[in-house]
Amino acid sequence: MEKFAVEKNQILHYFKETYLNRSHFAVHKQMPALQLRHFIKQAVRKQKLITIQLNPSAHDSSISECTGTASFSPYSSQIILNSHNSNTVHLINSDQIRHIRLVK
Repeated sequence: MEKFAVEKNQILHYFKETYLNRSHFAVHKQMPALQLRHFIKQAVRKQKLITIQLNPSAHDSSISECTGTASFSPYSSQIILNSHNSNTVHLINSDQIRHIRLVK
């Protein structure tokens, strides 16, 4: 019985480390607001593929990343990020953004 409990704990630990730990990327420093605005404007104007790192929020308690092409929402101050395969759309507030970089 003890052997079964040990094996079960090892499986749960492996599952938590592998699938629930989404930070498989380097966490970058918070970029200054002026630099963020400048890079967002450039990415929208040139329609470059970018990766945006997001700060923790009320909905997601961990730092996350999303990749795609950015555009400005015509109805709000949010940024629309369409994934490169066009299956996902992210609505991002500018105060959520931690870091922006070009995808190579």
